[in-house]
Amino acid sequence: METQIENLISQTVKDLFQRVGFNFNDLNIEKQGDGQEEVFIVKIQSDDDCSLLLNDKGRSLRAFEYIARILAVKESNQKISLIIDLNNFLEKRNSRISELARLVAKKVQTTQKSFALRPMSAYERRLVHLELATWPDIVTESTGEEPKRRVVIKPGQ
Repeated sequence: METQIENLISQTVKDLFQRVGFNFNDLNIEKQGDGQEEVFIVKIQSDDDCSLLLNDKGRSLRAFEYIARILAVKESNQKISLIIDLNNFLEKRNSRISELARLVAKKVQTTQKSFALRPMSAYERRLVHLELATWPDIVTESTGEEPKRRVVIKPGQ
């Protein structure tokens, strides 16, 4: 069943990209998570100018991703979580978020004062929680309501 879902996601994303005039060299799908919380990461490499999708911190790419998800869910009649990583944009963004989490955690260790990060997507918040999970004197907590939900980094006990 997973390969059917992966094929559906692949075909949906390919069709969507082609309909808006974007070409790509390579498309791979990586499945992450356990059986209950699976996320399909669609990795796309393109030589086209993709600045239209990437120039606003990836908001346009997220919208494109949302449309692909809606189409795939409609076709499969099941919940599908997917993330599109175009030209390693997501990978670079993940690195920046992890670095931000570490820098803020060091500041919290030094000052012993909590620090709230900017609002983030559930995926980005999860990255922060995972990055700081092994820090013994740091606690992370998500607070607020979507779309302004954020991570607060606090000194541990």
